[in-house]
Amino acid sequence: MKLCKVYLPAYNEQENISKLIHSWISEKEKLFSLGYKLIIHPIDDCSKDCTRKIIIDISKKYNFVQPLLHEINKNLGGGLNTAFRNFIKQGKFGDIAVLMDADNTHKPNFVYSMINLQKNENLDCIIASRYRKGSKIVGVPKIRNFLSFGALLYYSVVLGIKNVRDYTCGYRLYTYDSIFKAFKIYGNNFVTERGFTCMMEVLYKLYKIGASFGEVAFELRYDNKFGNSKMNVFSTIIDSFKQAIKFRVKIRKQR
Repeated sequence: MKLCKVYLPAYNEQENISKLIHSWISEKEKLFSLGYKLIIHPIDDCSKDCTRKIIIDISKKYNFVQPLLHEINKNLGGGLNTAFRNFIKQGKFGDIAVLMDADNTHKPNFVYSMINLQKNENLDCIIASRYRKGSKIVGVPKIRNFLSFGALLYYSVVLGIKNVRDYTCGYRLYTYDSIFKAFKIYGNNFVTERGFTCMMEVLYKLYKIGASFGEVAFELRYDNKFGNSKMNVFSTIIDSFKQAIKFRVKIRKQR
C-alpha cells in the first residue's frame, strides 16, 4: 500500500483548519480504493490562536491525523522543510506528498485528477493551477487576480519551467522520488527561503535537477475562507519578482 501524506502548514487558522482536515478525512476510503493509505499532517507554526489545540483534539480521534508542531515560528519555508523532511523520513519510493494552504480555499477532491495525471504521464510534480482550462477563481479581489496574472507572465519569462503556469499556488503533489533526489543534491539547501518565495524556489530547484511537471484545473474558493489574510500581497509580489532572478544564480552556485 502506497502512502498519500497530506501536509497542511498552518498559522492562526482556527476558523478554517477543522473544516479542511475533516474534508480530507472524508476522502480516506476513496484514496484507499485507489491504493493509497491517507496520513494527514497538520503543521502548526506556533499559532497564537486555538489552531494547535484544534489540531491536537482531532488527532486524538483519528490516528491517521498526525500533527507536526513547531516550537518556534518558521514561516512558510519552515513549514515546507518540515513537510519534506518528514516525507523523506517516513515515506518510500512510490509514495506521494500533497501540500496545500490551510485556509480552506483548496478542496481535497482535486487530488484525484492530480494522481491520474501523475500516473498517466509519470510526472514528478503536479500543480493545481488557476491558469488551466476549466479552472475557477471565486471570491478573490480583482486587483489580486491582476497581480497574480502579471506574476504568471513574469515567472514564465524569468524561470521558464516547462508545463508550469501557476508558480505560486500552494496546492501541489510531489513524488517521493523527486523529493529524495532533491535532498540528495541540495541537502539542507533545498528550501532556504522563509517567506512565500519558497514556493518558486522549490519548483525551480526541482526543474534544475530534471523534474517533470504537469498542471490540473481546480477551483480556488476564497469565499470559503474565514479570517484575514496573513500575506501582504504587494510586498510579497515585489519580493518574489526580485528573488526570481536571484534564484537562477544562487541555485547554480548551490549545485
